[in-house]
Amino acid sequence: MWLPGHVAFSFLICIPFIVYLKRERALALSYLMFFALLPDFLHLGPLRFASHSFVGLAFMLLIALVPLIVISRPRAALVLLAVTASYTHLMADGFIGSVAPFWPWSTRWFQINEFNSAYDIQMELVLLALSAVILVIAMRPWEALKNVSTYSKRERRGLFLTSLPMAAMSGLQGVYFIIVSEGPGLGTARTALLAAFGIIFLASSILLLASIRGSRYG
Repeated sequence: MWLPGHVAFSFLICIPFIVYLKRERALALSYLMFFALLPDFLHLGPLRFASHSFVGLAFMLLIALVPLIVISRPRAALVLLAVTASYTHLMADGFIGSVAPFWPWSTRWFQINEFNSAYDIQMELVLLALSAVILVIAMRPWEALKNVSTYSKRERRGLFLTSLPMAAMSGLQGVYFIIVSEGPGLGTARTALLAAFGIIFLASSILLLASIRGSRYG
């Protein structure tokens, strides 16, 4: 899957965590976006075998979570959200794309549907539409953004450390999508998914800016 599909799929799986983390919902959404894309931060060449496997992803999670825990001391629910969101990436790529789940013991790829096909992009748009309806109607993201002003320093550090790489990744992968996403049956769906890249980049950038503003607690 492309980045928007991963974010949407992970959101649908992780709804219970996001609902539970009501006051920290903006932070939860930032965690979700970052960790849903974690395997794609090592996506080049043979590294993809490791990043898209159970064992390799566990090591990536350790490397990403330890600094976050030390610097921002997140609640246990945020850590569980991070782990769940990361492994939803393997689920999504197993359905649309490819994974090598048993690396390093096996480098065999598993795939159900082809990546970057008309079906892929259409399915991602369906997931995005469903996620958007739930987010806007049930979760009031504008209120979650207002709550950032009440965050402590550690919470704002967590928001910064997850939103910054996510903004960079959404921008870079959006450019890559423009370059390689050509093919029959794409058309309007391709344009719509490209717009989703822009929306996710904007959302990540807004969270990043919110994280560096002064909070009520100084």
